[in-house]
Amino acid sequence: MTRKTKTTLPPIVFDLLRNTGMPAVAALLAVSMYAPAIAQSPTDQIVTETIDFETTDADATATARKMYGREYRVVQANRIWLEEPTDGYDQIVVRLGEARGCATGCYVAALYYDDKQWLEVWRMPGKTVGLGAVGVTGMKPIFDGRRLWQWSGTAYMAQPVPQERKSRTPTEEELKAATRALKERFKGGYEPLEPSNVSAQDINLKSGDEAAILISSTYYCGNSACPVVFLDGKKQVIDVVLAWGPDFSVIDERDENDRRMVEVATRDGVATYSLGEKEPRSVIEPMKITIAGQKR
Repeated sequence: MTRKTKTTLPPIVFDLLRNTGMPAVAALLAVSMYAPAIAQSPTDQIVTETIDFETTDADATATARKMYGREYRVVQANRIWLEEPTDGYDQIVVRLGEARGCATGCYVAALYYDDKQWLEVWRMPGKTVGLGAVGVTGMKPIFDGRRLWQWSGTAYMAQPVPQERKSRTPTEEELKAATRALKERFKGGYEPLEPSNVSAQDINLKSGDEAAILISSTYYCGNSACPVVFLDGKKQVIDVVLAWGPDFSVIDERDENDRRMVEVATRDGVATYSLGEKEPRSVIEPMKITIAGQKR
């Protein structure tokens, strides 16, 4: 189950790396600004393949057991493709656990052979794992049952929790509020908002009548993050948060004001904000790559 292989980035990502000096993680996020935000897609449109380990591959399991058998009683594996199929095979997913039947304390890991050794490129608690279509950086996204992880070119990065939201045209009152917020946030300059680069989404932060105004113009985004203006039911500005994509989710966790918190995609990972605070409450960092079998 080994072969010599190379995972390459598509031309658009190479152009970003060469022309802007951006790291691969930032390049992936910049590319995502020009595609529909994954966090706005229902789960059934994200996952194209689910591995439940009801059946396993004997060869893959034997390979995985050599690396994990001393630490875990349960070691089950299946062959997969994380990249486009080629003439060989060097990727597997592994379910690891202590109790027979994986009743509690199970993990799923994705392994990639780099022509020298097996690397664990992703691991999360769970019993099953979902895979999406090959992305712009040449690898499939991984769905852990709650959120998607996308390959950046150097690591798997968490994405905001998927939510299905409908975009609409902002009202004149919302545009005026967003304009005031942007003038305050970007004190060095201002560009009028155009219908083609601004949209609105109805959200429920506390009262259920709030709105998010998403800005996607190159003036405000450039090669950086895009502003998302959050308004209350009276069209007063709650906060302006910068998000790559722009991509955000309203999660169930609430802050001290009984307001739901917001996840946004950043170059450092997924950041969770209590709106109105400058610093995030937490950040889910890119997944570390380890030698398969090593303890995380």
